[in-house]
Formats: sequence, structure tokens, C-alpha cells
Amino acid sequence: METVLLVSFAIVNVIVTAAFAGVVLMQYWQRRRPHQLYWSLALGMAFVATLAYVLMIPAQPTSALGTALFRIYYILGAALTSAWLGLGSVALVSSRRVTLACLIVLSLVSLLAIISIATAGVDQQALSHVIGSSGRGVLQLGAGVITIIVLNTVGVVAVVGVLLYSLWKLLRRQTSIRGLQTSNIFWGNILILLGELLNAAAGSFARFMGLESTFWLFMALGWIVFFGGVLLTGRRAPQPTPATAAATGAPSSSQQPVSS
Repeated sequence: METVLLVSFAIVNVIVTAAFAGVVLMQYWQRRRPHQLYWSLALGMAFVATLAYVLMIPAQPTSALGTALFRIYYILGAALTSAWLGLGSVALVSSRRVTLACLIVLSLVSLLAIISIATAGVDQQALSHVIGSSGRGVLQLGAGVITIIVLNTVGVVAVVGVLLYSLWKLLRRQTSIRGLQTSNIFWGNILILLGELLNAAAGSFARFMGLESTFWLFMALGWIVFFGGVLLTGRRAPQPTPATAAATGAPSSSQQPVSS
């Protein structure tokens, strides 16, 4: 019965991440904003990771297929998702050149993490009891754990950096950043950061407090909070009305500057 409960929470996460990835990808096709592309990729990674975890259970975790599915789950979920979410936050407020540089560096570090996890030894005893947990301690990563730490740290730092940048813009009374409302970026990144922290806390609660059955429940809560932040940051700054534009001296949408 406990196994069924644990699996049901994981299945909820499959549905949640699939829905979120689909919505953000649709936004990207409509608006072609780079940050939406990177967020949809990260959410897609979370979906595939969670699906691999669920499929690992009927395949038996210690079987060859189960072990391969666990590696996929760990690569995409534990290693890559947070950093690629952070890249989306960077792209939200940065130029294309800065975003491209971050993309190149992140891709190289991600490749190192993939190789490290794909070749790491497996503790079969720990893997046999992985159901409901985050899977920490299953892989014998050695020095390869550094890449995972770096990727997760980079993800959080990127979100915090954008959060502080938008706060600085707010204090300077600048209402928009790259056409998006500054206050929405600020509060949206607070939700994104809270969502990432909830996802990180899920494993800690399961590992240190013995709350194994709550791991995927906290993960679902984290993704819901994160998605609320994504939706909030995507709201564009309100366009000035003709009357407001005339009062401030700004050109309205119907007024075009005269070229010389």
C-alpha cells in the first residue's frame, strides 16, 4: 500500500511537469522569447526525469533497465534541471550575447555531469530501496559530484541574481526590463526561487526526517510554486494610453517618429 502511495505522488509530478512544460513551450511558439525556450527545456527535463523514475518502479530498480532509467532520472532531475531553469532567468533580463555565453558554458558543464553520472558505480543495496526517495547515495560519483553541486548552485545563484537585479531596478523606479514589468520579474523570481528551494527540501525531508512518503508531494508543490513564478514574470508592462503618452511626452502606438 505504501509503494502505491509513493508511486501515485510521483505520477502526479509527471502530470504537473508535463502540463507546465507544454504551457511554457506554447508561450515560446507564440512569442519567441529565449527565456521561455530555456524554461520549457528545463521543465521538459523535469518531466522526462520524473517519468523515468516512475517507469523504473515496474522495471525493478536493480535490473539493467531500472538502473538505466535511474541514471536518466538523476541526470535530468538531480543535475541539469535547476541550472537550465537558472539560464531561463538569465535570458529574461540579459542580452543575447550574455545569454549565449552562459549557454555555452552551461552546455559544457552539463556534458561533464552527464558523463560522470552515466559512468558512476551503483550501490545496488541503496538502489533497491530507492522508491519514494530522491536517490541520493545510490551513485558512487566520487569527484563527479562537484559538477552536480556546481550546476545546482549556478541555478540558484542565477535566480537570486535576477531577483536582486529586478529589486535594484524597482528601487530606481524603473518599471520595465526588456519590455516586461519589473515588479512581476521581482515577485516571479521570488516564486521561482521558492519553488527550487521546495524541490531541494523534498530530498532533505525524506533523508534526514524520515518523511519518505512526502518527497514527491513536496516536489509537486515546488513545481506548482515555480510555475506560478514563470507565469508572473511573463506579464508584459502595460502600454501607455494616448493620454498618458501625451502627458509624459512619450510617443503613443499611433504616433511614429518622423525620419529625416
